[in-house]
Amino acid sequence: MKTFSVKVLETFEVAEQTLVLKLEKPNDFVFTAGEYCVLTVPKLVVEDAKGPNRCMSIASAPSDDHLLFAMRISETGYKQTVVGLKTGDGMIVGAPIGHFTLFPNDARPVVFLTGGIGITPARSILRQASHEGDRREFFLFYSNYRPEDTAFLSEMTDGFPNIRLKSVLTMTNMETSRQSWDGERGFITADMLVKYLPDVHTPLYYLVGTPGFTKAMESILAGFGIEKENIKQDPFVGL
Repeated sequence: MKTFSVKVLETFEVAEQTLVLKLEKPNDFVFTAGEYCVLTVPKLVVEDAKGPNRCMSIASAPSDDHLLFAMRISETGYKQTVVGLKTGDGMIVGAPIGHFTLFPNDARPVVFLTGGIGITPARSILRQASHEGDRREFFLFYSNYRPEDTAFLSEMTDGFPNIRLKSVLTMTNMETSRQSWDGERGFITADMLVKYLPDVHTPLYYLVGTPGFTKAMESILAGFGIEKENIKQDPFVGL
């Protein structure tokens, strides 16, 4: 697989315990919104049983002049190494792969069912759709514990220009939050989908989150009788 040597442009927190990694974008790095790649740190600062590589969804759009990745901070050697990266440090980025992409020339509504840091490929797709002025309807259901934990919160709340997007953000653990919240609370449910979708049977569904999250979403969609060919999934473990 082809790889690219890139430099770190900056790192910053986009939510509590959530780090954004902004990298150079090589001129010949071409990808489709929704794809992922393998990120490699040259040298681990702490031993990691899984080694120096992780699969990460690209959070930036193909039209952006940089590459953006977001990840939850943990105690693994890989994550601790990434936390310590400085501007100008090097990384290796693998060629983009994956199937969590929009069907071209398909006018059906697109529904994202996302949990936590799973927002990254959805962000890439929505940013690119905004850039292109995609005329499809988009619906984003985005579940987090609290506003403090919600990556790209303001961006997902404010929406994207040039597209028809309905964003439904829901919090499952507001009793531990220090912030107020006027949006939905609780897990994404069948009733929530019925409440906001004009028709639950017409859209294409994009599921992304932990295995437990995607399994729960699968169960909801199975209850609606949604065919598997109308569902795309991008599960991850996030370690």
